[in-house]
Amino acid sequence: MTTTTEDYKIYFASEQGSDAVWPYSVPVGGRTLAHHNSDMVRRNYNEHVLIYTLSGEGHVDIGDTRFLAKAETLAWIDTARAYAHGAGATAPWRYVWLSIRGQGIDRLFDRLGFASNPIAPKLASVAGCFENILHELSAEAVGESAQINAEVAQILAALSASRHAAIGSVKDEPMAELKSHLRRDLQKAWRIPDLAQITGLSHSQLFRRFRDEAGVSPIVWLRRERMAVAAYLLRSTDERVAQIAIRCGYPDPFHFSRDFKLEKGCAPRNYRSKYRA
Repeated sequence: MTTTTEDYKIYFASEQGSDAVWPYSVPVGGRTLAHHNSDMVRRNYNEHVLIYTLSGEGHVDIGDTRFLAKAETLAWIDTARAYAHGAGATAPWRYVWLSIRGQGIDRLFDRLGFASNPIAPKLASVAGCFENILHELSAEAVGESAQINAEVAQILAALSASRHAAIGSVKDEPMAELKSHLRRDLQKAWRIPDLAQITGLSHSQLFRRFRDEAGVSPIVWLRRERMAVAAYLLRSTDERVAQIAIRCGYPDPFHFSRDFKLEKGCAPRNYRSKYRA
């Protein structure tokens, strides 16, 4: 199915078969011409989205940091996390995009560092892959096929090569262990001395190495993880907001609502209502 307006065209794949055998699939993709006065895109689709810039300039906001998306750059966004993107002020932003699913996507996204820096430059080599996939979808192809799988795999290989230094670097094991500790017990009132004790580092060493690894401080990272879990619970359960707050480490619902609004742009109850609407 295809949806078209003057500024965008969206291609939806036919329903995937129950016996899908290919690792990667594309349920939807499209072409967009965004203007500087267009609304920012920030909706949570709970999907990984690849955006390839054809011309003009856009920007992608991750947390408080803005990244430029110029021609021949590729942006990888996990829309389950807080993000926003829109056109720059100088010219319309023309891009093609794909929503991708597959084995190991989340792990690769984290491993390549796209959570903290979503932009990969100089990737003209993948333009043909996007066009081939969109051609398949425009013909109402099934979202998983040998060709679509191969094209997605080629895009991911190019992204991996562009971030070769990140893959080749030695993994910071203390930081990885710390993240695992925090994720396993988001309800705990974690404090900096607790984190320093887990890693065996001083406070200053902890902050420096964690920021080098994750792009943000430990406290900001922990808040984002808690809000991601909270958003999932608001979408998928009928639990009271106060109970979700406690599960995510906020005994005070006011502080929970404040931090949730900071990350997601609206209060928890409004977020639940918008999602279900």
